[in-house]
Amino acid sequence: MVAGETTIYHESATWRFEAVLRLRGDRPALQHNRYEIEPFAPGARSTHWTSTHQALGTLRGRFVLTGDAILSFYANGTGRYRGFECIQQRDERRYSVRGAMMEEDKIISTWALELTAA
Repeated sequence: MVAGETTIYHESATWRFEAVLRLRGDRPALQHNRYEIEPFAPGARSTHWTSTHQALGTLRGRFVLTGDAILSFYANGTGRYRGFECIQQRDERRYSVRGAMMEEDKIISTWALELTAA
């Protein structure tokens, strides 16, 4: 089970996405995520983002708007680690998230989350 909080800050030059996730179960863990996002240009359907991960290094990605979903593709600098995620809006307050991360061609993580806005 996962619990956590997410905050998004919209500033003129960059948007910041900050999240804290608490993983419960056999191997509990605490994970912090922080993304720096380029604001969407007028009329654009995609934008770039970066994030620093303690084990993977700097990740660079792209958000793509498509209908009721945001697609995200990313990789670290060497391309050894890469992944994708889909965030689909279910209604005004609920989102479904599905994703996977790979090390070269080996799947190392998958996830399915349901998010609810406060």
